[in-house]
Amino acid sequence: MQFVPVVDSNQRPLMPTTPKRSRRWIESGKATGFWKRGIFCVRLNVEPSNRNTQPIAVGVDSGSKREGFSVKSQSHTYLNILAHAVDWVKDAVETRRKRWFSLNWCSSR
Repeated sequence: MQFVPVVDSNQRPLMPTTPKRSRRWIESGKATGFWKRGIFCVRLNVEPSNRNTQPIAVGVDSGSKREGFSVKSQSHTYLNILAHAVDWVKDAVETRRKRWFSLNWCSSR
């Protein structure tokens, strides 16, 4: 199940909601949809009924080939992202090791 992030009129984050509820809010004029960094969000135009939030944990798994990010509460998983890690670091370090001035510096001593 997907969830849509919700912010109030002052851009303070609230608990995420379901896509169906966010669609109803937008159609009735209670909210406005917007995109932020590639994720669809909802901004409430009216005062929220309550501002209670649950504790949410963010998990990061930094692997050698891929990186995983997860946002989850006790009852729901809000976001799972799998991204490819950078692969140019190994080549850059190898190129730096083979520079001519570093080789000359070692041989002069």
